[in-house]
Amino acid sequence: MKLGAQFLAEDFHSCMESVGIAERAGFAHAWFVDSQILWQDCYVYIARALEVTDGIVLGTAVSNPFTRHPTVTASVNATLAELHPGRVILGLGRGDSAVRTMGMNPVPTKELRAAVPVIRSLMAGETVQINEADVHFRWHKQGPEVPIALSATGPKNLRAAGGLADIVMIYVGVHSESVAWAIDHIRTGARDAGRDPDSVRVSVLCGLEVDDDRDAAQSAVRWAAAACANHIGDTMKRNAEHGMPETMTRLVDARTQHYDYYEGHLDSSADHTAFLTPDLIDDFAIAGPPEHCLERIRALEALGVWEVSSAYYNGRNDQLERVGRDLIRKLDA
Repeated sequence: MKLGAQFLAEDFHSCMESVGIAERAGFAHAWFVDSQILWQDCYVYIARALEVTDGIVLGTAVSNPFTRHPTVTASVNATLAELHPGRVILGLGRGDSAVRTMGMNPVPTKELRAAVPVIRSLMAGETVQINEADVHFRWHKQGPEVPIALSATGPKNLRAAGGLADIVMIYVGVHSESVAWAIDHIRTGARDAGRDPDSVRVSVLCGLEVDDDRDAAQSAVRWAAAACANHIGDTMKRNAEHGMPETMTRLVDARTQHYDYYEGHLDSSADHTAFLTPDLIDDFAIAGPPEHCLERIRALEALGVWEVSSAYYNGRNDQLERVGRDLIRKLDA
């Protein structure tokens, strides 16, 4: 089981310090949110983070094929991978705050499906066809492989990711029923695409807070359930036959406030988290004393989860160190 740390592209020097601490604490990955309106440019941060660290793997969580054209995304990731072989992962998705803040809906699954093989081929130095033109990178013949992670919540995207991605970052919470449901769709998508389901690694995006005070820990990760409600609610609205378990849909049924991206996106103190009860928070985050957190992480590992990707750690250096000391070292033992 690996632990990944997620970061926001803000407070540059403080963020770089936190990424370095995450590496020393034993986190395997540092993921950066790609949301150009709410935060600064994530690739500027990733490029510098690669320079100031030694081995931690860096990636986006996630870029999308609308705000960054597939050729642009392929180019920046191929460049970073040439400079830092084996240390770059490309995270892709339909877009959340990057597009919703402009009054737009996320990229349709069909367009995401089409973009992934184009990006993968360009990063491999191959020629693709775009607008009936043969396109390749003049400067790039063949470089280190860049794994692709796809984020997903609903059944269509989970199956698409299972058929296309090296890693699927699921955003469905941490309840065993929800995670098992998502993994089943991923494996179905992989089999339908003629792939070995076991070759697709599963990452769980969630809040994670280690604190001997369970109430304080839950308070710190309220953002996780509130943000996930948007993704689940959108899936429920667009797909009446979504088949999501009640452990996911009850979050949306309980929601009473409109989600505010500008004032409270990923903010546990935002007004739109007021509807959350301790039980709902527990469905979407891992929070509490070390042994409680370890138990929940090991339960996810038993389901087939490869990584718990926890967020958000800008400036939270004490928490990074505590996760390393109380969780990562014990998981590695």
